[in-house]
Amino acid sequence: MRLFEEIMNACGVSSDVAFGGAKFVVYAGKCACFENVKGISLLTKEEVDLLLPDCEVCVSGQGLRIARYGMGDLVLTGKVEKVEIAEGKK
Repeated sequence: MRLFEEIMNACGVSSDVAFGGAKFVVYAGKCACFENVKGISLLTKEEVDLLLPDCEVCVSGQGLRIARYGMGDLVLTGKVEKVEIAEGKK
């Protein structure tokens, strides 16, 4: 997802900071896009837990489903209501 690189460059953030971390964009109530996903630890219609570098991201909502997953990119559709980052979890 080159979008993240473009955003970081426009903000003047060093590429070292932006490389390889947990990156995601949430379109409130509709979907969420994640980069650098290493795995999925939980998948239900109400909760999806994703393993990312150095953390776990917990997404909750309604009617959640994985629309696309490959090469570290994941698109989650449904009513995304909350995204939490659990630092240090793997």
